[in-house]
Amino acid sequence: MLFHTHTPTLKTLFLKGLRSGVMASVTTLPMVEWCLAQEDSTGAIAEERAVETQTPPVVPARYNIALGAGGLKLSAGLEALYIDNVFLTHEQTRDDFILVPQLNAGAFLPVGQINLLRFDVGLAYYEYLKNTKLNSGTPTISPNSDLEFHIHAGDFQITLSEAFSYQETPFYDTGGQFFNVYNSGRFARYDNRVGASARWDLHHLVLDAGYHHEDLLSDGSLYNFIDRHSEVFDADAFLAVTPVISVGLEAAGSFNSFDHVRYNDHWRAGAGPGLKLRLSDYLNARFGGGYQRIQYDSALDGQYGLDGFNTYYAYGILEHELNKFFSHSLKVWHDNQIGINAANLAGSHVTYSLSWKATEKLTLSPYFEYSHYEESYGPGLTGLYREIFDYFSGGVSAGYALNESWRFNVSYDYRLKDSEFVNLGYTQNRVTLAASYQF
Repeated sequence: MLFHTHTPTLKTLFLKGLRSGVMASVTTLPMVEWCLAQEDSTGAIAEERAVETQTPPVVPARYNIALGAGGLKLSAGLEALYIDNVFLTHEQTRDDFILVPQLNAGAFLPVGQINLLRFDVGLAYYEYLKNTKLNSGTPTISPNSDLEFHIHAGDFQITLSEAFSYQETPFYDTGGQFFNVYNSGRFARYDNRVGASARWDLHHLVLDAGYHHEDLLSDGSLYNFIDRHSEVFDADAFLAVTPVISVGLEAAGSFNSFDHVRYNDHWRAGAGPGLKLRLSDYLNARFGGGYQRIQYDSALDGQYGLDGFNTYYAYGILEHELNKFFSHSLKVWHDNQIGINAANLAGSHVTYSLSWKATEKLTLSPYFEYSHYEESYGPGLTGLYREIFDYFSGGVSAGYALNESWRFNVSYDYRLKDSEFVNLGYTQNRVTLAASYQF
């Protein structure tokens, strides 16, 4: 599960989206995405509970409303956005001012001595002031909304999870999977992902495995070609050969069935070696790569000349925390997502972000991301959808914590799609002002 609130660190851009099912599910990025999510889930679990010592979970500070041995969180906010190209068009762009009231709630509930139930949900409503036809009257559900039950049994850690979202904008505001949408201001879809993962921690040897079922469904007939159901599998094993170096093997795959475009049905699987380096308490790196197979398997494949093809995945991650005020990250990777206009979206990416706590209350977070994509049915195939394009996004945000309850944010984001088909490209500038209150 590789791979922004509007204070996008690289971890937010890639890993929060991944939990949403983006950026972020192993279905879409069968190897790289899952590897990165494994890194994040380890950190998240470490934040919330003392696994190795089998002590009761520690309630994170954000769950500040006491409830028994656990806690609740509740926050409300308002965003005001200006976007100069809401319909993602190459020419005749239309701008808009958008108001987005938001409500977020969550619960962190220890179960017994070492188990844990956690729930988070975020609701928002987009009100377009100029292009009112984009107002649906329906609230959206954040991609970060999920339910998790963490169970411990000896050396085993088991997580049962349900992640769900409903979004209408062509891209996640909180990161996640890239959708090659253009000439449209509304891309309504439901995403639901349910399953389980398990970790067997033998100290020097750690094994992870998981299975999830995912449904991606459009809201309406305009984009019903994206409707699909996926069975997702993943596993890895890492051995710590020294305190600094861990080596291992990774594998992931999925079976993908489409409701309306049956020749998109396929399975994909990949496997290869991985390497983790804990170079210091402040510098970590992870590398991996391997073989991947994408195989079409519908009864219509012969009619459209579809067979399958071999490809690869690769990634490198470097995370550096210079001090308590400054941290930055660099990720470089190649992956194969499930496309929406064609069955496969191959991409090569570079992302850099940093977080600078300029003062006790002020945090600055610039980021940069570049991707080179090919959305197609595989190399050499003609007569079906094929598009090659470059995609750039970058921006900066400033967050100010007035006190324990009030947070303010201002951000600027820029997007550029440069396609071989000029009319499919676009640029977009977005300015966001936001305020939130945590009860």
